[in-house]
Amino acid sequence: MIDVTQPGPDDTITDPACDTGGSPDMPYQLRVYELPLHTVEAVRRGDITVLDAVVEHLRDKLAAQSLQHPGKISEVLKLVTEKKVWYESAGWINQSFFQGRTSLNEKKLRSRYLEITQRRNKIAHDADLIDGDLEQRRSIDEASVNDAIDWIERTALAIAHVLDDQG
Repeated sequence: MIDVTQPGPDDTITDPACDTGGSPDMPYQLRVYELPLHTVEAVRRGDITVLDAVVEHLRDKLAAQSLQHPGKISEVLKLVTEKKVWYESAGWINQSFFQGRTSLNEKKLRSRYLEITQRRNKIAHDADLIDGDLEQRRSIDEASVNDAIDWIERTALAIAHVLDDQG
């Protein structure tokens, strides 16, 4: 892999087709994003633009990821923003849904999101069986299902709000 924005002494790229512009508005993780050498060569030949090369490489890299873990979600979001997305999302949920009456923080939000995805995985992959028992399933009721759906919707709305906020 070669970092097209920070070339080393032996691999300086002076071709304007490979210039990413170094925009200060571009998130750091995107400014230092690495592309395979064959892709850089395709850009230099004019077969593909830098933008198309990055998009194609990201699609290939991320297509197989489920992005269910908050840490993995954060890694991907760093490509489009330098904001502390989970921290700001927790604050937005506090204000928008609870009018500041709760103390939901980044850690609690990430933890709750992870609990929901882990329970989803137990249902999907382990038939929701209690560990070590092939006949007994974990209890589930309509209220807990609705609560999980509400949390996912709130979290998605909060993340979308944080990403859309220009401030």
